[in-house]
Amino acid sequence: MHYEFLKRLEGYVPEHVRPVTRAPEKIAPVELKAAIDDANLTEMWDMILTLDYSVSDPTDLSPEKRDEFLNVMSLLLRAFDR
Repeated sequence: MHYEFLKRLEGYVPEHVRPVTRAPEKIAPVELKAAIDDANLTEMWDMILTLDYSVSDPTDLSPEKRDEFLNVMSLLLRAFDR
């Protein structure tokens, strides 16, 4: 009985395993990069990508890692913008 129930759920991934990003204040990646450049944080963008993620472009990251990186950069932009 339990096996049949689990078999039906085999394609289902609970949200707590793979949460959906819902951030109303989320900036589009292109706009975020432009804001980072305007705030003179381009070197930090490149450094974090290279050292923490071992890539040179955010498009080379998995969707989860890309969201994580963009969230970090959004926070840094807010911190340095003040």
